[in-house]
Amino acid sequence: MSPRLSVRVDTKTAEGRWRHQYVERALPGMAPRGPYAVYLSSAFRLFRWLCFDLDDKRGDVGPDLATLLRWLDEAGLAFVVAASGSAGGRHVWVAAETLLERTLVESIAVAAAKRLPTLDYGLLKSRTGAVRPIGAPHRNGGRSELLWPAEPGRAADRLTPATCGNPSEAFVRLLLIIDASPAPEQVRPQVAGGDWCAEVINDDGPRLAGTPKTLLDRETMALLTRRPPADRVSEVCGSLLTRLALRRWSQPMVARLLDDRRYREGGLLHLCTSPGLGPLRVLLDEAEVEEKFGRQWERCVRYAAKLPVPQESLEWTKQLAEVIALVEQLQQAADACPQRWAMKSGPADRAALDVVCLLALRSGNAVLDLDVRRAALAAGYGRSTMSRSFRRLRLDSWLARGEDTGPAHTHELLPVTAAHPAFPLAARGGTQGNPPPVGEHRRRLLSLLETRLAASQADLFSHGRATAEHSGGLGHHASRIYQQLVLHADRALSLAEICQRTGYRPRTVATHLGRMRDLLVATRAVMTAHHECPTCRAAPGDRCRTATGVVLRRRGADQHTARQDLAAGRSSTPYYRSRPGALVAAAKAKGCWGVTASHARRYAVETELYRWWKREEEWMHAPKKGTRTGVQTHKDQTAQVLTTLARHPRRRYPRTADGRGDHAAARARIERRIATA
Repeated sequence: MSPRLSVRVDTKTAEGRWRHQYVERALPGMAPRGPYAVYLSSAFRLFRWLCFDLDDKRGDVGPDLATLLRWLDEAGLAFVVAASGSAGGRHVWVAAETLLERTLVESIAVAAAKRLPTLDYGLLKSRTGAVRPIGAPHRNGGRSELLWPAEPGRAADRLTPATCGNPSEAFVRLLLIIDASPAPEQVRPQVAGGDWCAEVINDDGPRLAGTPKTLLDRETMALLTRRPPADRVSEVCGSLLTRLALRRWSQPMVARLLDDRRYREGGLLHLCTSPGLGPLRVLLDEAEVEEKFGRQWERCVRYAAKLPVPQESLEWTKQLAEVIALVEQLQQAADACPQRWAMKSGPADRAALDVVCLLALRSGNAVLDLDVRRAALAAGYGRSTMSRSFRRLRLDSWLARGEDTGPAHTHELLPVTAAHPAFPLAARGGTQGNPPPVGEHRRRLLSLLETRLAASQADLFSHGRATAEHSGGLGHHASRIYQQLVLHADRALSLAEICQRTGYRPRTVATHLGRMRDLLVATRAVMTAHHECPTCRAAPGDRCRTATGVVLRRRGADQHTARQDLAAGRSSTPYYRSRPGALVAAAKAKGCWGVTASHARRYAVETELYRWWKREEEWMHAPKKGTRTGVQTHKDQTAQVLTTLARHPRRRYPRTADGRGDHAAARARIERRIATA
């Protein structure tokens, strides 16, 4: 029944492994022992069979398989369903009474691919399209097995052109049925959650919307000019075409590269040749090159349309610019009211706000799904403290509660409005006008928030009094003071300036700085500087002079008394600097080293316990009729059996004597497993 007198057979490496590189062989009398494939069309591109290959690597095969079978039933076509031999792939075979034209088959393939994401339709458009038949082995083990109909005789009748009962008019009906189904819009969502980037299909072929960037970077140029290794020819070509698609190149622009011999023998070698014996490659004629290039370019553009926007493109999107302006406005408003963060719960509230702002800058979105445990680890607090901080921030109109669609709460950053207490100072910042370059502001804000949160995460500033199990740290109020020293590491800060920036009283700041000095985390610096003389108006650094212009030399002094008083006042004012490298040693000396690590371990146990119980609840509410457990195949069975069961067996949740869930025993099991991991 083969439309050609040849088949394609897989080859082996020197180590005896299958290469997944098929070569053409004469039609044998018996089926080959290794993986092999039969052609779907004749040498004149007339199709005897249609095989819809649903690949589980592209997504969930189940819904697409049900949709495809419904289309075939409506068109009145007889079909055969087989397991492809991979983890969950399916092959749907449809035979034809008469040979089908290439244009009709390609139209069916393109229309179905728009509506079935898991369909690999390239074999229905290629001259060399071939599929492993039922019974052919897979290179990773297993075979392509018949699933429906279960009787081999009925399946053979459906695959024989004389007895299949599938006229060519039925395939025309299939095309009309597929086109009648609405196709999802081929769009590409940006990471920032703002605009959409559509896949444009015009007279020049498929491409991504946007202005092409003709200047290539070094990595792309290296892929284009260097000859790829013999075992990575197709991989290099796919990577190169995807890079060009992301740079918004069109199909004619890439086609012009094929005119250059350097590129045909470089990264585009896969488009001009086909695999031969070993490292040898067989040259293709121009018609075959054009067909193969169109098929590969369309596949790479579709793949590129699903990729996230690169980081350099993300930094210049309009959505991210609005998020940066919002974060900068919130930070200015928070700095304008330091007394708000100097109260008892102030450090935790400011850390919670900084965590949300940091994640908003990284994701480019002002609406975030954030659980309290992850926020607590990022800010250096407990989960209960973070939960109360988020509640207070919502009451003060810093955050808003969004619609929760998962286990984590949804938070939204709110702009500073006229009703906000910090609105007058925030409004003077001018962040809502024309913002400066996005990338520069984003990097500066990211560095600021990361530095502030890194100081808050330090074990030395953990909260709590010393107990038998825990040694208390300096507290988070001390961390706010230390943050100012770290943020202004280029210069020393006076006591008055620290009080102004933190909102604490001088006595409170002096007490915390004294404790940090005892642990060598902060040091005191004495600043002496020259001042302009109030008497003779001498510039800083110059000697004082008399009224006649002579240098003043009175009892060995070269300054007037007023100038000496200014210098004495400056030298008596204490200034402080930070010593970031001493945080770990100070925490060990204080006895609070490892507090953050213990929090992370406890939260990991709680998260795993929650997920385990949720899976147990799903299993309890799931229908049990027909569910099989345990080993279903014999140890000597070589054929791969595909089922709908999970890959790993379900772990039973511990139960008490009365059948209730034993959460304490489950927690103990998880803790033992984490301890040995």
